[in-house]
Amino acid sequence: MNYVKIGNIKINRGVLFILPGILFFTIMVIYPAGYVIYLSLFTEGKGLGLEPAFVGLKNYITVFTSNSFWQIMSNTLFYSFVATACHIVIGMAMAVLLNNKLLKRKTLTAGRSLFLVPWAISPSVVAIMFQVMLHPKVGPIGIILRQFDPSIEFNPLGDPTLSLLTVTLTNIWKFTPFYFLVLLAGLQAIDDGLYEAARMDGATGWKQFTKVTLPLMKNYIITLAVFDFVSTMAYMDLTWIMTKGGPLNSSEVLSTLAYRTSFQNFRFGEGSAVGVLIFLISIIFTTIAMRLMSEED
Repeated sequence: MNYVKIGNIKINRGVLFILPGILFFTIMVIYPAGYVIYLSLFTEGKGLGLEPAFVGLKNYITVFTSNSFWQIMSNTLFYSFVATACHIVIGMAMAVLLNNKLLKRKTLTAGRSLFLVPWAISPSVVAIMFQVMLHPKVGPIGIILRQFDPSIEFNPLGDPTLSLLTVTLTNIWKFTPFYFLVLLAGLQAIDDGLYEAARMDGATGWKQFTKVTLPLMKNYIITLAVFDFVSTMAYMDLTWIMTKGGPLNSSEVLSTLAYRTSFQNFRFGEGSAVGVLIFLISIIFTTIAMRLMSEED
């Protein structure tokens, strides 16, 4: 019997099995997202009014016309694209290196364990660790540089031209091992017979990589790039702890702007508008990536 009767209502058993998942998704994803959109259209000024009035796109206009918005948008795109590209490229290089059948098993195990160390460390610990390492007075790099020239002032987190790049490189160091691990799993799923056939046809190592590995890893890479871009754009821990968006908004990104606007300035309508903007950019990027996945070679 595929149905369960509750009173006079017949419910398919399959619906009952997926109902907990639907309820969880609704409560944890759909409702919060809907409430953020509601706040962006109905809340204005500081705090949450007891009777919010419809303000339309006013919060969005306020965000778009702020003096620093386009700099923050540029910072966000730089941070997200550069981090994503480096995660995938470096992760793939590491995966190919440690998927080499000629290396000894102990060497492979030690290498994989070593590469995963940054990912195992808490993001807040990583942020504080790099803050200390890059500190102009007590950081080891600054101390070593001053041994050669006392006039050197090494302070990348306090330099408006270097702060965003420094945070981006920290993100790359922290999260590349995760993408390495996923890409390594994809490489190990490729049939060795394909490489053997390519070698018999005279394909070199580079040719095998471009003609066998990359085509078979295409969907892995695009899926990871989508996940990486979206999560990096919404990620704020490293940036907030290391620089709080400074100096002079040089490392401010949309996620830190949303947090600052909502929970420091208590302008929840404008902060929600920034959150919706992050969501829309993520949707656009995801749509483009899905189209690339659906295209036939």
